[in-house]
Amino acid sequence: IYNFEPENVTFLKDEEATRQNIYNRLREYVEIVGPNDNFMLFFAGHGYFDDLLNEGYWVPVDGELNSMGDYLSNSDILKVVKEIKSQHTFLVADACFSGSLFMDGNRGYIENVEKFRSRWALASGRLEAVSDGSTNNSPFTRTLLNYLGRNMKEKIAVSEVVQYVKFNVPEIADQTPVGNPLRNIGDEGGEFILYRRTLEF
Repeated sequence: IYNFEPENVTFLKDEEATRQNIYNRLREYVEIVGPNDNFMLFFAGHGYFDDLLNEGYWVPVDGELNSMGDYLSNSDILKVVKEIKSQHTFLVADACFSGSLFMDGNRGYIENVEKFRSRWALASGRLEAVSDGSTNNSPFTRTLLNYLGRNMKEKIAVSEVVQYVKFNVPEIADQTPVGNPLRNIGDEGGEFILYRRTLEF
């Protein structure tokens, strides 16, 4: 119901979601996405945090247990995202330890946020295990989809989505979502704005 055209959406599921496929498809967007485009990345899966290297990872379908070389590190993800020259980027991660994506600090609100580049992320939890929802959507994804589905505003800023999810997920699950601008990868204090599609009958 939002302005995402099907031809601009990449969907990797189950056996397609290998480390190589995720990384290569993400890397392709460095060449595809331009400065007038918005870019959204959603990951739902397993996460891992390596205390030795102080590094978080996304675990792809082909990742072996305790084999960090098979995983996709936050450093690799953020390095590619930094090179995507979008006007706005919104990264959503529904995985254990996904809060490790964030560095310290926040940027302030700028009055006309859509005019400034942004790099935001929303993670399903801090450095913690999170509920995967068994056979259905996780509590995090269910809350996010519920908000977006019920929203009747013509446009909503990412900060509104983030605040709703941060306050409502802890009511139904023992986890603490975190969402903020990502520092040092091109954020200029702007925000990704979601425009509700006007349905034509």
